[in-house]
Amino acid sequence: MRYIGDIYRPPGEWKSYLLQCTVGCSHNACTFCGMYKDKRYYVRPMEDILEDIELAKAHFTDLSTFPLGVPGVKRVFLCDGDAIAMDTEDLLTILHRLKEAFPLLERVTTYAGPRSTLAKSPEELRAIREAGLNRAYLGVESGSDAVLKAINKGVTAAQMLEAGQKL
Repeated sequence: MRYIGDIYRPPGEWKSYLLQCTVGCSHNACTFCGMYKDKRYYVRPMEDILEDIELAKAHFTDLSTFPLGVPGVKRVFLCDGDAIAMDTEDLLTILHRLKEAFPLLERVTTYAGPRSTLAKSPEELRAIREAGLNRAYLGVESGSDAVLKAINKGVTAAQMLEAGQKL
């Protein structure tokens, strides 16, 4: 389990295994957000991501790391700021590998950017959901076009609504 830079996750993901699929945020221009300002967005090499899954599998299925409980991973959060922006086939490969590695897996989540979500077809998003991505955190911030423009969100309120509905 290797991480590049600081890792952020929603508070509700505190029990999740954090798998860094991307580095930084695909938009990274919001005026209010400082989370990824020190990173340039890119997708990690697939070989590294799949290797991290195997490292996690070895760690989380070791009985010595779970003396009081059942070994295994039930939740995974795909880091960093926008795993939805990844190539759909690569994301599907990761989701399938997670299912294989962690038979007790119940939930896979990620942050989602509105523009990357809008770039996906309904069929792609359906396939991602069916492969196991249960929740995407979309940073809506506001339903006001003026506010979205002022914070440089990169989308309008109508586009934000459309992205949320697609998810």
